[in-house]
This record gives sequence, C-alpha cells and structure tokens, in this order.
Amino acid sequence: MSLTTLGHAIVTGLASGVVYAFLALPFAIILALTRALNLAHGELVVLGGYVAYAAGRAWGLPPVLLVPLAAVALVPVGLVWRALLARPREPVELNSLVLTFGLSLLLQNAALATWSADYRLIAGGTGAPAAALAFGLSRERAAAATLGLGVFLVLQLVLTRTRWGVALRATSRDAETAALMGVNTDRVSGASFVVAAALAGAGGASFATFHYLHPAAGVELTLLAITLAILGGIGRLPGLLMGGLGVGLIESLTLAWAGPRWRELVVVAALLGALLVRARGLGARRAQA
Repeated sequence: MSLTTLGHAIVTGLASGVVYAFLALPFAIILALTRALNLAHGELVVLGGYVAYAAGRAWGLPPVLLVPLAAVALVPVGLVWRALLARPREPVELNSLVLTFGLSLLLQNAALATWSADYRLIAGGTGAPAAALAFGLSRERAAAATLGLGVFLVLQLVLTRTRWGVALRATSRDAETAALMGVNTDRVSGASFVVAAALAGAGGASFATFHYLHPAAGVELTLLAITLAILGGIGRLPGLLMGGLGVGLIESLTLAWAGPRWRELVVVAALLGALLVRARGLGARRAQA
C-alpha cells in the first residue's frame, strides 16, 4: 500500500467515521432518554433524505438549504415518535422493539409506494458528479463530516455548560429523581425528541448527497446506530464519536488493503472484539477502587 493510498484511506475513514456517528446520534439520544430501542431509526434518517430529495427536485434548492429544510420537516415526526414511544409498558426495551419494528416496516412500504424502489441521489446543485478534494475525498462527504463534527461540538457544550443540558442528563439517568428536584421532565423529553428528529432529518439530507437512497437503506443505518450506541456507551457523546471514527477507519483501511469482500467481516470482528474488551463503552471511565 503506497503512502498516497494510505493517506486517502485514513482521510476517507475519518470523514466516514464522523458521518456514521452523526447518523447514529438521534438513536443514542432517544435510547439514553427512554431506554427504547428504536428499530425505525434508519427509516427516519432515510425519510429525511427523501424529503430533501423531493424538495430539491421540486424547487431546485442546493444541498446547503436542503439540510435545514429536512431538519425542520422532521420535527413533527419527532413529536409523533415521542407519543408512540411513551406507550410501551414494561419491559420497555422489549415492547419498544416490537413497536418500532412495525413502524420501520410501515415507513419502508410508504417510501416504496411514494418513491418506488429506484435509487435516488441528491445532486450537488448542478447535477454534476461529486467534486473531489484533497486525498480524493468528495466535497459532499467532507461537508457532511464537517456538519456532523460541528453538531457534536455544539451538543457537548450544551450538555455540559447549560441548564437544559444538565436537566437532560439528569432526566436520562433518573427521571423520577430529576422531577423531584424540580426538573420539568416532560418539557425536557419533548425538546429532546424534537432535537433528535431534526438531527435525523439533517443527517438524512447530508447522507443522500453522497450515498444512494432506497426504501430498505434504513436497515443498515439502524444496525450501525445500535452498534455505535452500545460501543460508545449510552449517553456518552465522546464515546459515540470515537466509535464512529474507529468503524470508519477500519472500514476504509480494509477496503484499501484487502478489497470490499473483506470489509463487513473485518468491521464486525473488530466491533465484537471492542465490545468484549470494553463492555461499558468507549466513553466509560475506569471505576474507582
């Protein structure tokens, strides 16, 4: 492997890793808040991509405007999602699996009926092929990675430096105790679902600028989100980002070294090994003796 190929693999892997973590972020927020496993997460991301694609075709908007448009469009979906995920009884984890699995099938079939099974891609404004930057990284992937990194930095500051962030962390750890301490857990939950839905819409629009959309594309995104949320540690943004970067690097280096047929095997093996070694997640702190 030449140095140029290695540099390309590292840059592409890091950019892909940030995007992976960004796409998994809404799933991690809802999981930390409700302990509900949202198997329809990928379909929400794909829905954001389809909304952006439809708006781009109808109005000719550039991707820089389609991303916030898709984020706003999915806010009502977030409120509906909150109402639905509040319904499962104990055990919440198991019942939420059944509910969201049905919702994922519903969204897949709705997308199939609306947009057919054809592959869709948001053109970069002029319909030209993806422009390349340094090390062969496409402009669209670089923009998605930049957006994702910015979102992580802003959320980390919000969670650690604002009252809403403290209230969210308290609610995710123990909602009853947080309510006794004066936290309006209902308002915190509603705001969190709105943020998660908006991030899913923005992530879907960014994702659709360099990756083809199709009705079943959400399955892979859901599996990725579950893996990164567990690997990074529930409720730990740095761990989620580290997990995404690790997956992106392993995937890119495997593609450059061994080819695409080894990619999934190596990535899955690495993830299983990481989960066995760091059972509490990459963001967990060592327990005090």
